[in-house]
Amino acid sequence: NSQAICISGESGAGKTETMKLMLQFLTDASSRKAGSSVDTSGEVSMETKILQTNPLTEAFGNAKTLRNNNSSRFGKWTALHMNHSGVISGASITQYLLEKSRITKVGK
Repeated sequence: NSQAICISGESGAGKTETMKLMLQFLTDASSRKAGSSVDTSGEVSMETKILQTNPLTEAFGNAKTLRNNNSSRFGKWTALHMNHSGVISGASITQYLLEKSRITKVGK
């Protein structure tokens, strides 16, 4: 069964921080279900990889504004893929609505 969580609000309301907290909660729950609190193989868990995407997308899509030092200037759709047990098996992230004023040149 597919489920969705939509976060909306005015500029500076905390949408990005709320999304980070929700992802942290969902990845923690997935880790507990998988029993992967300690990984002795040295491999980075899927949950950790997903959480580490935030700084990357923010580096390209955030800017300082009058109301917010780290304002998201784009929308982001994050889909978590889970197996039948509720353990995260992957994710896909789609960015959209990047501000035109931040584009330096048109691609050919």
